[in-house]
Amino acid sequence: MNAVTPDRILAKLRLALLGDCGCLRTLGALSAEARSHGLTGAEIDVALAGRSFEARSDAAIAYACAIKSGEPDTLEAAHARALRLGLSASELATVAEAARKILADARS
Repeated sequence: MNAVTPDRILAKLRLALLGDCGCLRTLGALSAEARSHGLTGAEIDVALAGRSFEARSDAAIAYACAIKSGEPDTLEAAHARALRLGLSASELATVAEAARKILADARS
């Protein structure tokens, strides 16, 4: 099983949050970055769909995607699920900060 590192999680978050852009150049860059952090093709495909094979990473990605959606009910449900799966409030704050930065950087 692959180790979970901050770089791997950030790569998954970028794929999940930006993978719907439709720009082949951006998708290629995101995939190359993910591969450089050890993600497999299957992991990249799943992250592009907003998921992960790892439960905690999946919860973090779902929370980040809920932030992107801006839907309060979705955000609340994703937050509660992440806490049930063992993510701490501090980890969720880190995910939220990373998601907002990824989305802001994509707009600029």
